[in-house]
This record gives sequence, structure tokens and C-alpha cells, in this order.
Amino acid sequence: MKKHFSLFLFFALNLYFSQQTEGLRTIKVKYDIQIQNIENSYTDALTKASVRKQAKITLIKDKEINSLKYQRNIEYQKEIEKIQSAFPLSESTLTVLKDNEVTPPKYPDGIDAFRKEIINNFNIEAIRGKGKIQTTVKFIVEKDGSIIVVKGIGENENFNREAATAVLLTQKKWEPAKKDGLPERAHMSIPLTLNFD
Repeated sequence: MKKHFSLFLFFALNLYFSQQTEGLRTIKVKYDIQIQNIENSYTDALTKASVRKQAKITLIKDKEINSLKYQRNIEYQKEIEKIQSAFPLSESTLTVLKDNEVTPPKYPDGIDAFRKEIINNFNIEAIRGKGKIQTTVKFIVEKDGSIIVVKGIGENENFNREAATAVLLTQKKWEPAKKDGLPERAHMSIPLTLNFD
């Protein structure tokens, strides 16, 4: 009976972890569609307008898109706060454990594809800074390959928050770490740098 309960709890928790980032993806899809609709609605007007009017139309379009992005970011932050309240963060939670017997987790298309997906999910307009800013994104890859706990650690809080959001928005599950052939929870760390010219 104890084994069945443990197995049920394992599957229930994995389902719960997967649903945590689903809320972020739903928000992303909703706003991506709205932004694309705005882009499409102005395309015809821009092709028919004179150069002077094109500039005005573009400003109006950009203002509408920026307003949507701002609303999207507010919804992202609310969703992330819900996730973080379910999984409180601490330095010990995010400490990378060294174990030579554990095979590290792998992103399906490789770490470079993961970095590229982070860049594509990144909202660069939310970041203000000068020179070079850095963060280290620490996260946990669960036994089912989902990412649950994410934190950006660096001096620029906006950059840390946007980096954590970008990681949570990645689409694919990881191949989990393995120890003795069994899935294992793993701590990961990825440094990110942004240069302002």
C-alpha cells in the first residue's frame, strides 16, 4: 500500500509541476496572438500611407504593442509569484550538488538550443542598464524533466526577473538527470550576460 501511495504522490506532483509553467505559456500565447493581430491590422495601412504618415502609424502601432507587452509582463509576474509561493526559494534549494555518479540532465535539442529559446523568450524592453549586466539563472529540473524552481541571481533585479521568466517559458521538457538508471532531480545553473552599447 505504501508503494502505491508513493507512486501516486510522485505522479501527482509531476502533473502539478508541469501545470505550473503551463500558466505562463498560456499567457504568452494569448499575448502573442494579440500582438500579431495588431501587426496584421497595421500592415495594410502602412503600405498605403505616405512616408510621413507611416512614421505616425508606426508610433501608434508600437504604443499599442508596448501596452500589451506591459500587461503581459504584469500577468507573468503574478503567475511567477504563484509558482514561487508553492515552491519557496532559498539558497540551499538552488545549490548545485556535485555527484559524480549522476548523469546530468539534457535539453532535447542541446544546451545551445536552450539558450536560443531563452533569448527568444526574453523581453529586452523591460531591462534598463549601462555597460555589461550579468545574471546566473539557477533552476531545478525535476524527475519528469519539468522546470519548477527558477531564480536569477545578479545585481540588476529586472534582468534577473526577465531571465527567470524566459527560462520558465521554454517549451520542451528536459531529459532528467539519472543515477543508477533512475530519474533524479537536478540543479542547473546558466550564466547570462547583456551588453548595452
